[in-house]
Amino acid sequence: MWKVGHAACGWRTTHFLGVAVLLSCALLASGARADSFVRRLAERALERGLAQEARGDIAQALTSYDEAVRADVTLGAALMRLGNMRDRLGDKREAELLYTRATTAVGTEADAYYARALLRNNAQRRPEATRDLAQAVELGGGRERLRLLGSWYVESRNWPAALAVWRAILADAQARDDEAHAREARVTVSALSWLANDTDPVLAGASSTDWVRKSLARTALRAAATDQGVRKLTP
Repeated sequence: MWKVGHAACGWRTTHFLGVAVLLSCALLASGARADSFVRRLAERALERGLAQEARGDIAQALTSYDEAVRADVTLGAALMRLGNMRDRLGDKREAELLYTRATTAVGTEADAYYARALLRNNAQRRPEATRDLAQAVELGGGRERLRLLGSWYVESRNWPAALAVWRAILADAQARDDEAHAREARVTVSALSWLANDTDPVLAGASSTDWVRKSLARTALRAAATDQGVRKLTP
């Protein structure tokens, strides 16, 4: 009898566990369907907003973008469109909040940091804007954003940072066999090398007792001095 009772108890336990697993799977599937449904609602609202904005119906587009964000606050494209529209309408504070949310949304991180950088720069908040732009570039912002970052570093007289950016621009131009942009980058790198001087981790090695750093510095100096059409600007 004990064996029979024990077997029955084991069957009940196994049956209970099986039912629990099935219920858990059903709840997960239901949650996934709900999330998918909410995302579709948000995407449809976003599509309506894009169409309305394209035909110049700004008020309706604003309503649709707001609906999309309310339905799914993780939809980065909707956050960006609503932020852009708020920015254009002069609501800078709300635009910044929306861009900030978009920095954590999948697929819009780089664009959101770039948009927030421009907004903060226009508000005369260059240090914050520069940090945002650097983050956008790090996330894969493209050549134009890299060049803008270099120009902002130059304007703020951050020579080492500007030099690092322009070296990256030079390497990119050389990799693409773009001689026109490579020539411009060589000139800029030479000038910034002179301005950075001992603050540059490469050129500062010229006065180092470490033979490796000194060799790297001499190589950098020779390369700067022998570039065709480039005036020697390095010390």
